[in-house]
Amino acid sequence: MTNEITMLQDERRRHSRFDKRSFLLYRGFEDIAKDKHAQRGKLCDFSGGGVRFLANQELSKGNQLILELDFAGWQEDGEEWIQTGNPADLGKLKAIGEVMWCSQDTTQPTKYEVGVRFTGRIR
Repeated sequence: MTNEITMLQDERRRHSRFDKRSFLLYRGFEDIAKDKHAQRGKLCDFSGGGVRFLANQELSKGNQLILELDFAGWQEDGEEWIQTGNPADLGKLKAIGEVMWCSQDTTQPTKYEVGVRFTGRIR
């Protein structure tokens, strides 16, 4: 059991996290069939493996989401992202993710902090 916990901790921190205070759009797979609009969340941080954001509603662990993130000053070049430094350049990342955890935010009781692991990318 101890080895499993260590492996999970190592896995969780395989990617460096970057603080980024901006917004993202998200919606569940089931929302597509219901033609529901994407919800807006406040991005807290991100890494190559996932994101942490604040949502207006509780999301269940295991839910699959479609995420859209904008990165000012970045452009996508094939498989790579290049930092241009020009705020007019807007890279848009569309990804599929799985909710790994969700908890009520301690500073804003009407918000939920959500951790999502990337599982795929939409081109």
